[in-house]
Amino acid sequence: MRLRVPRERDGRFHTALFAPYRRRMEDLEAFALAMYAAGISTRKVGEVLGYLLGGTYSASTISRIAEGVLPRLEAFRKRPLKPRYAFVYLDALFVKVFQENEGVATEAAYLALGITEEGYREVLGFWLLPTESSTGWGDLLLELKERGLEEVLLFITDELPGVETAIKRVYPKAHWQLCTVHKLRSTLRRVRRKDQDAVLRDLSSIVRASDRNEALKALNSFRGRWADKYPQVVASWIQHSAALLRFLDYPKALQPVIKSTNLLERMIKEIKRTTKTRDNTFPTPDAVLKVIYFVAERYEAQFQTRKLQGFQQAEDEIRAIFNLRYPQA
Repeated sequence: MRLRVPRERDGRFHTALFAPYRRRMEDLEAFALAMYAAGISTRKVGEVLGYLLGGTYSASTISRIAEGVLPRLEAFRKRPLKPRYAFVYLDALFVKVFQENEGVATEAAYLALGITEEGYREVLGFWLLPTESSTGWGDLLLELKERGLEEVLLFITDELPGVETAIKRVYPKAHWQLCTVHKLRSTLRRVRRKDQDAVLRDLSSIVRASDRNEALKALNSFRGRWADKYPQVVASWIQHSAALLRFLDYPKALQPVIKSTNLLERMIKEIKRTTKTRDNTFPTPDAVLKVIYFVAERYEAQFQTRKLQGFQQAEDEIRAIFNLRYPQA
């Protein structure tokens, strides 16, 4: 169909014909993205749109719509960061990704979650690398610093070899908390089934202690009871005791949420849930980053006005720790 557009002197004529169509397409794309972000596969999204609107919407069509989010995604990943974060949680999950000329490969999706000095949560970044390593984390911490993050009180991570050294190289004044939940899980895998309940009770008395003296007393009791039977397990807890009990140096109101990476694990659990709906395999690396971005965006929106549990009571103490460790010139 050919349309004849009237010519007029001032050039102010605009047809109203396409405006409703444009709005309909924008609504359609927003709806498709909302379903994709919720973890629905591109094939299922296409089926739902076809059922509701008629016509055919292939998986590749939905993928092209989802590609439109990439500029927002990149802006999110490169946005400037605040100079101070009280706590930073680091963790990774493994995903299967189709790589051109290689086939399906398992890769590591790195995630960093920060707690501002006012107590609010921010997703600091996410990256996809071939594997998780302390070298990888060191490079990503340098990127965070380049984006403006200068001062951190405490990093919370799992027991990845070399991660403390990587942190200290970039943030020498920051403390390191080894995730107590990860440590408990890894310990129980090295203990006979019949002893697991007793070992867990003894270890729980360490990580649930109200102060350092109580924790060290429980650790000494654990060593006396289990050193002969599980010498390597006991030695590991003694070796890492400073990192496992670092949370005790911080306000009591915040200790439950800084002794483990559970805060970040909740976000990872949501990412894994959306992964399952895609048959646990992503067609491209960008597809992984899009899913993480959608989850990160929802996560930040959910907690935008909600301070971390316990932060209200501990805010003055946190500020005092910052001023002591990072005195302003």
